[in-house]
Amino acid sequence: MNRPMHWLAAGACLLLGACATLSGKHGTFSVYAPQLSLPQQASTPAVDWQLLIDRPRTSAALDTTHIAIMPRPAVIEVFPEARWRDPAPDLLRSLLVQAFDQDGRIGGVSATESGLNGDYSLAIELRDFQAELADGGARAAIRLSAKLFDRRSNRIVASQAFDQETAAAGSDVASAVAAFEQAFDQLLPRIVEWTVQAGQERVHARGAGEPAAVDGVEPIQPEGVTG
Repeated sequence: MNRPMHWLAAGACLLLGACATLSGKHGTFSVYAPQLSLPQQASTPAVDWQLLIDRPRTSAALDTTHIAIMPRPAVIEVFPEARWRDPAPDLLRSLLVQAFDQDGRIGGVSATESGLNGDYSLAIELRDFQAELADGGARAAIRLSAKLFDRRSNRIVASQAFDQETAAAGSDVASAVAAFEQAFDQLLPRIVEWTVQAGQERVHARGAGEPAAVDGVEPIQPEGVTG
């Protein structure tokens, strides 16, 4: 399905043009702002807890507004005339907050540094966030690991790896950004669903007075206690 490409010729272009005039060098770049296109969610019961999302951690190569492309394994280059609207970790978190808001089951979702209180926090390690040329074609690749923390006990409730690879129509930047939009539409609802389920399992375990399993491994019961 064709969707309009959302991009901004930001004030950075004007500033860059002014600098180019002074330096004798000429060049501009477009700033891309991916948009979510998520299906309307069916009405589902809301949870009785709130979530804070940490700024995703990543490598210096990805913590930038440059749009990365990997022409071959272990080599990262960038599209010279394009930028993301925010560094990749901030862009990912912003769209993830939007996905949680659209889902609606968690009434309070915010960035950790907002100063708001939360029952759980979501930490993300962003491993890959680039266009890739492989198998004779191009694709958008987002690979990350997520950990859900109980802020009361500062313990990990659950952890999960997420990989999303979405084919691009071509190797140009517009095709790459379109593929990233589709990748977000497929990946972010999975993260939302996993987070809600993991948080609810923790709530139910706490209500039953039982230690919660971490990463699917049942906790060891103290001696003298039977299940």
